[in-house]
Amino acid sequence: MSKQANPTLIGAFVAGAVGLIVAGILIISGGKLLLTDKTSYVMYFHGSVKGLNIGSPVTFRGVNIGAVTDIQLVVGNDDADIHIPVIIEIDNTKFISSETGKPRMDDDDSIDDLVKAGLRGQLQLQSLLTGQLFIQIDFYPNSPATLVGKDVSDDRIRRRYEEIPTIPTPIEKISMLLEEIPVDKVVDHILAGIEGLDRLVNSEELHQSITALRETLDDFRRLVGSLDRQVEPVATSINLTLNDAREALQKAGSALDSARGTLVQADATLQSADALLGDERVLTALDDALNEITSAAYAIRILAETINNQPESLLKGRR
Repeated sequence: MSKQANPTLIGAFVAGAVGLIVAGILIISGGKLLLTDKTSYVMYFHGSVKGLNIGSPVTFRGVNIGAVTDIQLVVGNDDADIHIPVIIEIDNTKFISSETGKPRMDDDDSIDDLVKAGLRGQLQLQSLLTGQLFIQIDFYPNSPATLVGKDVSDDRIRRRYEEIPTIPTPIEKISMLLEEIPVDKVVDHILAGIEGLDRLVNSEELHQSITALRETLDDFRRLVGSLDRQVEPVATSINLTLNDAREALQKAGSALDSARGTLVQADATLQSADALLGDERVLTALDDALNEITSAAYAIRILAETINNQPESLLKGRR
């Protein structure tokens, strides 16, 4: 007969094996599993969370600081009042204070200060092929801290988890803007504009205006051609007139040069006469000559009177 197995021995063997496995895990992890300090938070995202799963990473500027632990669906009294709380777990040891060397996210006061400083969560695309998402946490000081948890009817979530506000992704912002655009009205305006343009293009007034414009352009073209033919003769006449004026100016210049020479000679003559009249002997001789000329003129006048009164005196002599 075969010997029956001892249950105590089997139990000891299994316990030893489990202990070895746990010891191996602790050795491999460097004992960190026993020292892990984690805190859970809740986030509410504006759009769909498709692609976000339990276990999806939570990062801060590329550093893995935690993971998604649960995704719930909370429906309020109104069927349209639906919220999707995403529970995340953050390793507090990843946020170490440079002053104290202790974790900064291990109490409520720390998370409140970080939220006031602009700590926000945002969905990011982890894989373009699979569509997997992850949560990126970073500081956005200029974004509002919108807390959704106060409007959620599930008190259990509000009491158990601190909320980290979220901001929409750029694609979600574009989607929200598109949702606010009245597409129907925009399409109606576009159709009305197209109809108005069609009426304008096919209107008789437009065709008449185009015909009148074409005729005006033809008249203008003929006018330009006529002016072009007349410009050359006018230009030739202007050139001839300019040449005549140029010659007249040259002749006037020659006459001015001649007059200038005459004036120079007259000035020289006057200077000579002035020098001559300035000599006293010359003036005395001129005075004597004038006296003699005066006496001769008087004698000639007497002779003329005698001849006029007594013409026979030329034959008989003076009485």
